[in-house]
Amino acid sequence: MADAGQVAVTKMEPGTTSGGVMQQANKLLSGARTRWGAIPDQRRPWMIAGVAMIAALVAGMFWYAERPDWRVLFSGLESKDTQQVSQELAAAGISYQMTPDGSGIEVPAEMLDKARMEVATKGMPQSGRLGFELFDKPNWVGSEFDEHVNYQRALEGELEHTISTLGVVRSARVHLAMPQVSLFAEDQKPAKASVIMHLKHPALPQEQADSIRNLVAGAIENLSPDQVTLVDADGRVNLQPRSRSAAEGDAEQALESKLVAMLEPLAGQGNVRASVNVSYDEAGEERTDEVYDPSQAATLSTQKSERTSGSPKGASGVPGTASNSPSASAPGAVAGSSAAAAPGTPPLLQKAPLPVYPQAGNPIQSENQESNTYAVTKHVVHTEASPGRLRRVTAAVVVNDRETLDPGAKTRVWRPRSVEEMRRLEELAQAAVGFDVKRGDQVVLENISFNSNVAEVKASFFDRMLEGASGLLHAQPSLYRTGVVGLLGLALIFFILRPLTSQVVKGLREPLLLASTQTFDATATDNQESSVQAPPDWLNEPQPEAVPYPVSRRTTGIPKTRDSVYGAVVEHIRREPAQSTRLLEAWIGDAGKES
Repeated sequence: MADAGQVAVTKMEPGTTSGGVMQQANKLLSGARTRWGAIPDQRRPWMIAGVAMIAALVAGMFWYAERPDWRVLFSGLESKDTQQVSQELAAAGISYQMTPDGSGIEVPAEMLDKARMEVATKGMPQSGRLGFELFDKPNWVGSEFDEHVNYQRALEGELEHTISTLGVVRSARVHLAMPQVSLFAEDQKPAKASVIMHLKHPALPQEQADSIRNLVAGAIENLSPDQVTLVDADGRVNLQPRSRSAAEGDAEQALESKLVAMLEPLAGQGNVRASVNVSYDEAGEERTDEVYDPSQAATLSTQKSERTSGSPKGASGVPGTASNSPSASAPGAVAGSSAAAAPGTPPLLQKAPLPVYPQAGNPIQSENQESNTYAVTKHVVHTEASPGRLRRVTAAVVVNDRETLDPGAKTRVWRPRSVEEMRRLEELAQAAVGFDVKRGDQVVLENISFNSNVAEVKASFFDRMLEGASGLLHAQPSLYRTGVVGLLGLALIFFILRPLTSQVVKGLREPLLLASTQTFDATATDNQESSVQAPPDWLNEPQPEAVPYPVSRRTTGIPKTRDSVYGAVVEHIRREPAQSTRLLEAWIGDAGKES
C-alpha cells in the first residue's frame, strides 16, 4: 500500500503544487494515525484530557493577556444617570460594562479620556447636588436668606464633586454649618463641617484624611481643620485629626532621614545610624518684658522759681522830743546831733552829742528753687507664642569605622575614623538638623564599630529592588499581566507538557517493546533446543561494534543493532518483571521436558 501511494504521488508531481501539499498532508495524517494506533487504549482518554486542558489553559492565558484594562468612568450614579451615560457611550461606539453594585460604569483604559469628553459634552451626569451652577440662572425674586442658603448649597456641592475625584473615595456628602457673621468678635461662632464618604477600601490612610480635612477647611471661611469631622459609610468616626505626638514622630523621621542622607555619602552606605528627639511646647506662652537702662537718662523738663520776703526801713534818730520835732526833720538837720554851741563857749559848758539808734524793721529773705525731670530709657517687649512651638532638638548619630585595605594581609579591615573627619561629620550633622545653641539643642556624634555584615546591606538592596518592582507593576498593569502569563506558560511547559510528552513516548515505546518480546518468543519456540540449553551467547559476551541485526517486519521501528536490542530487552525485563519471569519459566519448563 505504501508503494502504491508513492506511485500515485509521483504521478501528481508534474501537476500543480497542490499535489505536493496534499502529499505532505497525507504523510502527516498517516504518521498521526500510526502513532495514535500505537498508543494503548487505556492511555487515550488521558491523552485527550491533557490536550483539552492544555488548549483551555492556552486560551485562558491569551484571554487574560488580551482582555481590556477596565477603568472606572463614574461611580455612585443613580439609575437614571446610569442609563443616560450608557446610552451615550453606546452611541459613541465605546464599549463599557457595569460595576457589580450597578452604580458605576467602567470603560477600557485607552478609551477613558474619550469617554469623559463624550459624556462631558452632553452635560452628564446630572444627578447629585449642583455646585455653583445654581447661580447660572438669576433669581430676581429671591431674598437675602435664599441667596445665603443657595451659596451654602453650592459650596457643599462643589466640595462633594472635588472629594469624589480622589482615588480612594467612591462618593461623598458634605454638610456645612456656617453661622451668621457677628459684629462682635467674642460673639462670632466658628464654622463646622461634616463629610460622609463611601470608600473604595476598608480604611482611609491618615495622610489622605488630613488632606481632605485641610481641603474642606481651606474652602470655607473661619473653618479650622479640627472642626471637620470625617465619617465613613459604616458610621465609624475613626478619622480623627493627627495628634501632636504623630506630628512629632513625622518630624523626627524627617530629620533622621536628612541626617542619614547627609552623612552616608561620606561615611558609606549603611554606616550611619541616627536617632532624633524633637520636643514641642504643648502650652502657649504670652509675656511682656520692660527693660530700663539707667545709663541712658534724658532731661524731660526744668522748673525754676525765686522768692524774696522782708519789711521796709523803720524810724531812726535820737529818742525823745528833739528827734520828733519838726526842726529835726528839716532839711540839713542831722539826725542824732544837738545844736552847735556858740563860739567861745568853754568846752565844759558844751553839751555832749546824743546817741543815735538804728531804725527798727524786718530783715529781707530771698529763696530760689529749680526742679528738673529726668526719664530713663525703657524697652517694652511683648512675646506671644502659640502651642506647638519647637522647643528643643536632640540628635544622636553613630558612624561605623572606616573600611580600609591592609597592605600586609591584603584584606579589608575596619579602623576608627580620625578626629578631623569626626569633626567635619559633626558640623554637617548640626547643619542638617538646624542646630541652635540658644534653644539648647544637642547633637552627639560617636564613632562605634558596627556588628552588621554585608547580608544586611544586601537585604536592604533587595528590599529597594522589590519596592521598585512593585511600584513599576502598580504603574504598568499590562506589564504585570504579561509577567503572569509568562510564568503560567513556563509552568505549563515544565509541569504539564514535559510529563505528558514523556508519557506519550513511553506509550509509543511499550507496544514496540512488546512486539520485540513476542518476536523473541517466536524465535525461542522455533529453536527450543538452542534456547533452552543456554541463553544467547551475545548476552554475556562483550559488546562489539554495532553490527546489523536481522529484525522481522513486525518489529519495524526497533533499532537494528545488537547493542540497541540488548538494551531494549533489559529495559523491558526491568519494567515488566512478571512477564519476563513467565517467559523464563516457559524456557526452563521446556528445557526440563526435553531432558
